[in-house]
Amino acid sequence: MKNFARLFLLVILVILGIAPMPTAHNVQAQDDELTKVTLFLSYIPSVQFAPIYVAIERGYFAENGIEVEIEYNFDEANGVDRLAINDLQFGIISGEQVILARSAEKPLVYVMAWYQNFPVGVVVPADSDIETPEDLKGKMVSLPGFQGASYIGLRALLGSAELTERDLQLVPIGFSAPEVMCERQVDAATVYIANEPLTISQCYDVRVIPVSEYATLVSNGLVTNEETLESNPELVAGMVDALLRGIADTIEDPDAAFEIALPYADLPEDQIETQYQVLLNSVELWRADVLGWTSEEAWEATQQILLETELLREPLDDLSAAYTYEFLPKLPEEVVEEE
Repeated sequence: MKNFARLFLLVILVILGIAPMPTAHNVQAQDDELTKVTLFLSYIPSVQFAPIYVAIERGYFAENGIEVEIEYNFDEANGVDRLAINDLQFGIISGEQVILARSAEKPLVYVMAWYQNFPVGVVVPADSDIETPEDLKGKMVSLPGFQGASYIGLRALLGSAELTERDLQLVPIGFSAPEVMCERQVDAATVYIANEPLTISQCYDVRVIPVSEYATLVSNGLVTNEETLESNPELVAGMVDALLRGIADTIEDPDAAFEIALPYADLPEDQIETQYQVLLNSVELWRADVLGWTSEEAWEATQQILLETELLREPLDDLSAAYTYEFLPKLPEEVVEEE
């Protein structure tokens, strides 16, 4: 009955010469007009992806002619390899992985920053004598492993204090920092600061030393490949536009974004309060005067850390080829002058 009523109303509008206004829902309904895209995310469904869910539910992708399917996969290297051969066109990938990929002749290109502040830090008990990076000297510090954003972030933190790995005892533990810290098996842990300190704080009060307060590095962002850039720049522009709008909406109204994210994250009742705080913590990592941008200095600093850790043997011939600003809103004049 409802469908008949809608059809009848549409006929009347056509007779009167009044065209119904297009809506995101109408656009989404026309599946044959949408370009289907898989977006690779190297984690599980989470409120930390709220901007993507917001962009889907508010029709921002559809308005750009895109239908997004999310692929969750812990193996970031798998996403990098598939992007390199154009088996995937888009993924949320960390900046250092883009540099490493290009050093291996994998033509990835970073087109939009998501995290403006590097999401890694070191967490310590609140009663610890570790208050600055310098205080890590001689301590036992855990980290997931000797690769990835956590390792790069820790090395940048140590470098800010003129420390090296030899100045402390590093313990690779995978992603078990909450358990290890709650049992006080180490003095400090390298963590993702949006969520892991919250879990550890259920055992005792903690203090966090964010990498971003001591070093500027390129973090997670939207990544594509040279083939997609060359063959379908409109698709790249649409992805960037939709994501930027989703991020902006989430920053402006995290409560609404959280409600949108809940069905995707499928949270048990006892985790809702904690995960809401995870979203608020994440918002602070995304916030920026101008969304989407990275600086040349941040790319150079990230490459330098990779060289120092010997994960990268020599500098890229053209570091600027690893990223582009082509699809981002123009910077205001006052920001350009500061640069």
